[in-house]
Amino acid sequence: MPSGPEPGTAAEHFSPTENLEQIDRDHLLHARKSIDIAMYAFTDLYLAQAIVERARDGVQVRIYRDNDQYNQEQRRSSGRRESTTNLLGGERNIQIRVKGSRELMHLKAYLIDGRELRTGSANWSPSGEKRQDNNAHFTTDPQQVKAFQNTFEEMWQRPNNQLVR
Repeated sequence: MPSGPEPGTAAEHFSPTENLEQIDRDHLLHARKSIDIAMYAFTDLYLAQAIVERARDGVQVRIYRDNDQYNQEQRRSSGRRESTTNLLGGERNIQIRVKGSRELMHLKAYLIDGRELRTGSANWSPSGEKRQDNNAHFTTDPQQVKAFQNTFEEMWQRPNNQLVR
């Protein structure tokens, strides 16, 4: 498992040349205390399973989703296949909130243990992580980490959020 970039450094990855799904999974499995996730589209069951694994080991996970994407994914999964939300929903260390307004929550980012930030263009779908032209940027830069933490907390605390779990 990667230990993440050294403090103040960054790493950049690009799909489809690199498998961002495996890179994200490796980073997620490194979490020891917390994972805060803001993800526009999240249909990748492989990454959802990694999050479940960490939650079962005591890692506190908060997932913030876009309203329209969340609702579309729930409709598509109804009766045909497992959804990521259904897979994650039964875990006691996982909380899920959905933005209450129709304005996009378009971030594709997560923060591990309050110190390693991943941003980029890749949604958490198998095609977004492995086949589309996307990037994943990892950093431990304290200013970037703090900026995401502040933004995430503001989004998480919105009074009109839908509480899924």
